[in-house]
Amino acid sequence: MSTIFNKGSVYFGVIWSSYCVLGGVDLYDKRYGTSRYWAAVLLNVLVTLGFPLMLFMTMFSFELPLDNLVNFNISLTSASASVKFVIFVIRLKKIVEIEQRVAQLDRRADTDEQRSYKAQLARKLVIMSTVYKYIYGCVVVTSSVSFLFCKERSLPFPAWFPTDWTTSLTSYIIAVSHQILAIVVQVLQNFVDDLFPPMIFLIIVGQCELLIQRLSSIGYDQSDQRANEWKLIECIRDHQKIFELHELTMEVISWPLLVQFVVISIDVGTALCALLFYAENMNDKVYFSSFIFAMTMQIFPICYYGTMVEYSFGRLHYAVYSSNWVDQSMSYRKSVLIFVERTRRLPKQMAGNFIPIALTTFLANCKAAYSFCTLLADSGSK
Repeated sequence: MSTIFNKGSVYFGVIWSSYCVLGGVDLYDKRYGTSRYWAAVLLNVLVTLGFPLMLFMTMFSFELPLDNLVNFNISLTSASASVKFVIFVIRLKKIVEIEQRVAQLDRRADTDEQRSYKAQLARKLVIMSTVYKYIYGCVVVTSSVSFLFCKERSLPFPAWFPTDWTTSLTSYIIAVSHQILAIVVQVLQNFVDDLFPPMIFLIIVGQCELLIQRLSSIGYDQSDQRANEWKLIECIRDHQKIFELHELTMEVISWPLLVQFVVISIDVGTALCALLFYAENMNDKVYFSSFIFAMTMQIFPICYYGTMVEYSFGRLHYAVYSSNWVDQSMSYRKSVLIFVERTRRLPKQMAGNFIPIALTTFLANCKAAYSFCTLLADSGSK
């Protein structure tokens, strides 16, 4: 079994299971003498590397504009999924470190109110992962069965294949099987890579809320001043741990999110152009509509929770003053002043040190997608 796979993970069980199925855990471990490692290599050569290359080899070589748009759209999506997957696999060890830091902070929940909030947080994460499962499951179905309704023999996606599948039934079955495998694997890659960022941001928001509860309750019980000073010191340490957790999270998700923001604005613009101007039958319209919905769902949650993370860190500044600091010792009040200045520093949330991870970026992506759609429409009309 892998040295990093955590089957007892409290929050990231679905994440680890997905990376294990995709071969990411085995690739990270580099156990060359095991069959699992070489099976993971074969799977990722056929899909992570091979499928995008097959799509790119037929770029803009079709007669119908819709086929060219579909090929361009899927080629870009496939390539970005492969790039994000590779980046995440390289940094799987950091996800283990993130889990360890979250576990340390979870142990600080020592009241019924805090334990109840932590249970609510766990339920929210389950709901989030379930919603993602249904959305990406619909994408698999709509992507892999649409070709069955075509009058002529065709593949799920227009792509190059080394044998002539138009005349050979055996080659056709192999080509279709390869593309369906690629669709399932790459949708699963997108699922796990897109689920982790909003999940960890929601966890960070939850840890900030738990710290706010601990801070604001200091000085209202029967503890003496010395005990309250120690509680404040523990909260200051918790704040530092949450900040380090956020920095570690950004090391994992920053560059994949940059790839995602750029590619999705192009993908949605292309799909919107195809939906509005070229899709004629219901199958194509359903496919592009679900594709656009799936693409927007990739970035909206992370943008929303990115804004929530910034808001939660900002609330810590006021939570310090919610404690009964007036009746505490001079040492406590001095520590409060220092801590307040520390909480004024908000975490840096940038995708690739370039694009903010916030709702403003989601709106900017929508505008960029519309602009790209009009650019394609104008080019096609000339």
